[in-house]
Amino acid sequence: MDDNEMWQAVQTCDLAEASKAVFDQYFTDRQELNQQLKELGVTRKQMSLVFKRYYDMKPAEYLIQVRIAAAKQALQAGVSVFDAAADFGYTNYSSFYAHFRKLSGMPPAKYRQLFAQNISRAVMDTPIGPLRILASQDAILCVEPANYLEKKTGQATDQVPADRIIPNDPSGDLVKACMRELKEYFAGQRQRFDLPLSPEGTSFQQKVWQPLQQIPYGETRSYQQLAEMTGDKNASRAIGLANNCNPILILIPCHRVIGADGSLTGYAAGLAAKKLLLDLEKGGTKK
Repeated sequence: MDDNEMWQAVQTCDLAEASKAVFDQYFTDRQELNQQLKELGVTRKQMSLVFKRYYDMKPAEYLIQVRIAAAKQALQAGVSVFDAAADFGYTNYSSFYAHFRKLSGMPPAKYRQLFAQNISRAVMDTPIGPLRILASQDAILCVEPANYLEKKTGQATDQVPADRIIPNDPSGDLVKACMRELKEYFAGQRQRFDLPLSPEGTSFQQKVWQPLQQIPYGETRSYQQLAEMTGDKNASRAIGLANNCNPILILIPCHRVIGADGSLTGYAAGLAAKKLLLDLEKGGTKK
């Protein structure tokens, strides 16, 4: 790669991060979102090419994922289905229902009811930002970025709310165990997690998340290789979308999936976080 090509690659990567940041910040306000994208000075075609290269999806698909991820956190906290739809950029409830069901495998009301049970939750600070951990009595349900709901509500996420970890309950013990193992992981002291997992998703997403857990620590696979691992070598695009919907970050290591050319592609916590995790694991492998 000559200097000109390298410079263009840097600019394209910067644009990918900048455009993603706009979607992440303004996804609840359509008018402001369009204005901020306009100020980036790129055409729709350029934006589509950038998202295809770095996130393996269309900009509209990414926007839907951001909105549904935020809606999930709101529903987990007990917000009504209609408020969740309205708060996160949906003026059409039918669209919200369809998008939610497609990405989660269930209607929003059923998802809300699922998390109305005895669920323990906490937020922990990590090198890739605050992560929310949710667990039932039987398994870890979510490990996800905490910032979506924080941006909407203004609630601080740097403290673990003690009343949200149910005392003397298996779900509370699982949350604490997950926090302990994540701390060990970030310290380079753990390569495997010893926790029961129960990610909620469609049958196809479940089919993708299973082989994800087989990618060894310190190694990576391309989307095409992941497609072959699932037994459907022609489904790399659909598998990329399922990979991006993984609700249990790090423990189900979707960060170990990269582009065919070795480039980093989309990650819920951001490309910088993905790079940090891969660098961490390379160092851990050497140890």
